[in-house]
Amino acid sequence: MMRASQRCALAVGVHRITSKDGGKSWTDVPFVPPTRICHLPWAGFSMKDDLVSAHHYYQDEEPNYLGHLLLRTKRHVPGLAELTEAEGQAIGLAVARLSKALKTCTGAEKVYVEAYYEVVPHLHLLLTARYPGTPQEFWRWKLGDWPDAPKGGAKEVTALCDRLRAHLSI
Repeated sequence: MMRASQRCALAVGVHRITSKDGGKSWTDVPFVPPTRICHLPWAGFSMKDDLVSAHHYYQDEEPNYLGHLLLRTKRHVPGLAELTEAEGQAIGLAVARLSKALKTCTGAEKVYVEAYYEVVPHLHLLLTARYPGTPQEFWRWKLGDWPDAPKGGAKEVTALCDRLRAHLSI
């Protein structure tokens, strides 16, 4: 049986994001389409194995907080208590690897890991980089509200994801 660390692989797709000119131009960025349960846009890179996958959050209509990842189980489970032992090991390893990659690639002081279970009955862990100099009033769930937070569009998200992918392949 393979250990979780041996199963991790990187996979990347491409999604065309329309620009604000009404769809007259396109930007290709790596993308993993949402599942029918997980109706959120993701871009940049995909770290996945047989049990879990992770993606960078992306919205094309607004600047994106750089360093906002989502880790989810492939099997739909409502929370941590329902994980199999193998899924729990895969989640733990992925949280550690992604946290280290975020700290290394963004210079983050902290990486927050959050899980909420009210909206979607599918385990999702949010990993968010907290950058040096973030004022305390914007810590935790208010990081994206900080006016000086590192944000970007397709180019910046793709560049960060390239760095994350390179770090994870080490």
